[in-house]
Amino acid sequence: MNNRTLWILFLFVLISVMQYAHSEPKPDDAVHYRQGILMALGWNVGPMGAMVKGKAPYDVQRFRFLAKRLAVLAPMAREGFIESSSSGESDARPEVWENLEDFNQRFAELEKVSSDLAAITINGDREAVVKQFIATVNVCKDCHDNYRVKR
Repeated sequence: MNNRTLWILFLFVLISVMQYAHSEPKPDDAVHYRQGILMALGWNVGPMGAMVKGKAPYDVQRFRFLAKRLAVLAPMAREGFIESSSSGESDARPEVWENLEDFNQRFAELEKVSSDLAAITINGDREAVVKQFIATVNVCKDCHDNYRVKR
Protein backbone atom coordinates (compact mmCIF):
# COMPACT_ATOMS: atom_id res chain seq x y z
CA MET A 1 0.00 0.00 0.00
CA ASN A 2 1.16 3.48 -0.70
CA ASN A 3 1.02 6.39 1.76
CA ARG A 4 -2.10 7.89 0.20
CA THR A 5 -4.05 4.64 0.61
CA LEU A 6 -2.89 4.35 4.22
CA TRP A 7 -4.02 7.91 4.96
CA ILE A 8 -7.44 7.30 3.42
CA LEU A 9 -7.81 4.10 5.42
CA PHE A 10 -6.69 5.89 8.59
CA LEU A 11 -9.20 8.71 8.04
CA PHE A 12 -12.01 6.24 7.38
CA VAL A 13 -11.27 4.37 10.62
CA LEU A 14 -10.96 7.63 12.56
CA ILE A 15 -14.29 8.93 11.28
CA SER A 16 -15.96 5.61 12.05
CA VAL A 17 -14.61 5.58 15.60
CA MET A 18 -15.60 9.21 16.17
CA GLN A 19 -19.16 8.54 15.01
CA TYR A 20 -19.46 5.61 17.38
CA ALA A 21 -17.93 7.53 20.28
CA HIS A 22 -20.42 10.38 19.89
CA SER A 23 -23.52 8.30 19.33
CA GLU A 24 -25.82 7.56 22.26
CA PRO A 25 -25.91 3.91 23.25
CA LYS A 26 -28.95 1.85 22.41
CA PRO A 27 -31.48 1.81 25.29
CA ASP A 28 -31.13 -1.94 25.87
CA ASP A 29 -27.34 -1.61 25.93
CA ALA A 30 -27.61 1.12 28.57
CA VAL A 31 -29.90 -1.08 30.69
CA HIS A 32 -27.54 -4.06 30.41
CA TYR A 33 -24.55 -1.85 31.19
CA ARG A 34 -26.05 -0.37 34.34
CA GLN A 35 -27.36 -3.74 35.49
CA GLY A 36 -23.87 -5.16 35.15
CA ILE A 37 -22.28 -2.32 37.08
CA LEU A 38 -24.97 -2.47 39.78
CA MET A 39 -24.42 -6.24 40.03
CA ALA A 40 -20.70 -5.60 40.46
CA LEU A 41 -21.43 -3.05 43.21
CA GLY A 42 -23.47 -5.66 45.06
CA TRP A 43 -20.78 -8.27 44.44
CA ASN A 44 -18.33 -6.06 46.34
CA VAL A 45 -20.68 -4.78 49.04
CA GLY A 46 -21.74 -8.31 50.01
CA PRO A 47 -18.39 -9.50 51.40
CA MET A 48 -17.82 -6.17 53.16
CA GLY A 49 -21.23 -6.49 54.80
CA ALA A 50 -20.41 -10.02 55.91
CA MET A 51 -17.20 -8.73 57.53
CA VAL A 52 -19.01 -5.86 59.25
CA LYS A 53 -21.71 -8.22 60.58
CA GLY A 54 -19.13 -10.72 61.82
CA LYS A 55 -20.28 -13.42 59.39
CA ALA A 56 -16.82 -13.43 57.82
CA PRO A 57 -13.44 -12.67 59.36
CA TYR A 58 -12.51 -9.00 59.09
CA ASP A 59 -9.66 -8.82 56.60
CA VAL A 60 -8.32 -5.26 56.36
CA GLN A 61 -6.58 -5.82 53.03
CA ARG A 62 -9.61 -7.48 51.42
CA PHE A 63 -11.98 -4.83 52.76
CA ARG A 64 -9.72 -2.08 51.41
CA PHE A 65 -9.56 -3.81 48.01
CA LEU A 66 -13.36 -4.10 47.83
CA ALA A 67 -13.88 -0.51 49.00
CA LYS A 68 -11.54 0.78 46.29
CA ARG A 69 -13.50 -1.18 43.70
CA LEU A 70 -16.72 0.31 45.01
CA ALA A 71 -15.29 3.82 44.62
CA VAL A 72 -14.42 3.06 40.99
CA LEU A 73 -17.73 1.40 40.13
CA ALA A 74 -20.09 3.94 41.73
CA PRO A 75 -19.58 6.70 39.14
CA MET A 76 -19.79 4.19 36.31
CA ALA A 77 -23.30 3.04 37.21
CA ARG A 78 -24.85 6.46 36.72
CA GLU A 79 -23.66 6.49 33.08
CA GLY A 80 -26.16 3.74 32.27
CA PHE A 81 -29.19 5.79 33.27
CA ILE A 82 -29.74 7.58 29.97
CA GLU A 83 -33.24 8.91 29.33
CA SER A 84 -33.78 6.80 26.22
CA SER A 85 -33.48 3.69 28.43
CA SER A 86 -36.47 4.64 30.59
CA SER A 87 -38.68 2.09 28.86
CA GLY A 88 -36.14 -0.71 29.05
CA GLU A 89 -36.82 -3.81 31.11
CA SER A 90 -35.26 -3.11 34.50
CA ASP A 91 -35.95 -2.54 38.17
CA ALA A 92 -35.76 1.25 37.72
CA ARG A 93 -39.06 2.84 38.71
CA PRO A 94 -40.59 5.60 36.56
CA GLU A 95 -39.68 8.02 39.35
CA VAL A 96 -36.04 7.83 38.21
CA TRP A 97 -36.93 9.66 35.02
CA GLU A 98 -39.51 11.93 36.66
CA ASN A 99 -36.99 13.06 39.32
CA LEU A 100 -33.75 12.69 37.38
CA GLU A 101 -32.08 15.63 39.14
CA ASP A 102 -32.73 14.11 42.58
CA PHE A 103 -31.69 10.67 41.32
CA ASN A 104 -28.41 12.08 40.00
CA GLN A 105 -27.79 13.89 43.30
CA ARG A 106 -28.23 10.60 45.12
CA PHE A 107 -25.72 8.96 42.79
CA ALA A 108 -23.32 11.85 43.43
CA GLU A 109 -23.73 11.16 47.15
CA LEU A 110 -22.99 7.46 46.55
CA GLU A 111 -19.85 8.42 44.67
CA LYS A 112 -18.75 10.63 47.59
CA VAL A 113 -19.45 8.15 50.39
CA SER A 114 -17.87 5.24 48.51
CA SER A 115 -14.78 7.35 47.82
CA ASP A 116 -14.69 8.32 51.50
CA LEU A 117 -14.96 4.64 52.44
CA ALA A 118 -12.00 3.73 50.26
CA ALA A 119 -9.98 6.58 51.81
CA ILE A 120 -10.89 5.62 55.38
CA THR A 121 -9.72 2.03 54.87
CA ILE A 122 -6.17 3.29 54.44
CA ASN A 123 -5.72 4.03 58.17
CA GLY A 124 -7.17 0.64 59.17
CA ASP A 125 -9.35 2.01 61.99
CA ARG A 126 -12.06 -0.64 62.00
CA GLU A 127 -14.59 1.48 63.91
CA ALA A 128 -14.28 4.33 61.40
CA VAL A 129 -14.46 1.88 58.49
CA VAL A 130 -17.62 0.25 59.83
CA LYS A 131 -19.24 3.63 60.44
CA GLN A 132 -18.47 4.76 56.86
CA PHE A 133 -19.58 1.44 55.41
CA ILE A 134 -22.94 1.80 57.15
CA ALA A 135 -23.24 5.35 55.78
CA THR A 136 -22.47 4.02 52.31
CA VAL A 137 -25.04 1.22 52.35
CA ASN A 138 -27.62 3.62 53.78
CA VAL A 139 -27.18 5.82 50.70
CA CYS A 140 -27.74 2.72 48.56
CA LYS A 141 -30.80 1.72 50.56
CA ASP A 142 -32.31 5.20 50.43
CA CYS A 143 -32.03 5.27 46.65
CA HIS A 144 -33.41 1.74 46.33
CA ASP A 145 -36.37 2.67 48.53
CA ASN A 146 -37.23 5.58 46.25
CA TYR A 147 -36.18 4.48 42.79
CA ARG A 148 -36.04 0.69 42.56
CA VAL A 149 -38.95 -1.68 42.03
CA LYS A 150 -39.62 -3.58 45.26
CA ARG A 151 -38.59 -7.21 45.07
